[in-house]
Amino acid sequence: MKKMVMPILAAGALVLLAACGGSGDPGAVLTQADFAAKVRAAMQAKGSFRSVAVNIDAEGVTRFTTDVKLSGARADVSGTTSDDGEVSSVVRVGGELYARDKALSTDPAKPWVKFDPKGTTLNATLIQLLATRTETYELIGGAAYATSFSSAPAGESTVYSMTIDLPKATAAKALGDYISAGMVAELKLHEVPVRATVGKDMLLTKLEFELDGTKVVADFGNYGAPVTIAVPGPAEIL
Repeated sequence: MKKMVMPILAAGALVLLAACGGSGDPGAVLTQADFAAKVRAAMQAKGSFRSVAVNIDAEGVTRFTTDVKLSGARADVSGTTSDDGEVSSVVRVGGELYARDKALSTDPAKPWVKFDPKGTTLNATLIQLLATRTETYELIGGAAYATSFSSAPAGESTVYSMTIDLPKATAAKALGDYISAGMVAELKLHEVPVRATVGKDMLLTKLEFELDGTKVVADFGNYGAPVTIAVPGPAEIL
């Protein structure tokens, strides 16, 4: 399996602001102080979205597609990637986490494994790594901890450029489960420059950044589309 972009994440949950609508002023330019809150509120109001993250590193290109349903205290997610023709998937519903990968199970009748924090280190680590890749959108929470923040119009959208101070952002758990304080310390990371494209409806449409030698371009769409995310059937779980 190719190199994952993110290692084990710190415990945390996405805190999305409850909202009945969007940001209130369509087309308004966001400030550093209100960027994360207003974008998250707009996403929460839609209830669901899809992200397609393309990771480019020395080993090649991988694509990870995630459907996200923003319900309850934590988002339900279903993500899938294909490395060298091998499919890996992860599903989280109501806090329960399941993954499918040849390193977890080689039984075609029972390809899924449930995450067990008390289970084997290999299984727990791999499942957590897969789950991390569904959390790209959490990076917007770092805006408040950016050492630089600017915006520029781009047609009907606005591109926000920021340089996130990773030690400060992860210490505050502002990045949710996507980047942990442990990862930042282990890899001696200091900052990450990010370009975030946001529509006039305050919905995130693209994230672009490079971290630890991996370039990531993530597109976001399908906002508000019906999505069903379900755990694997009992007969499919090893």
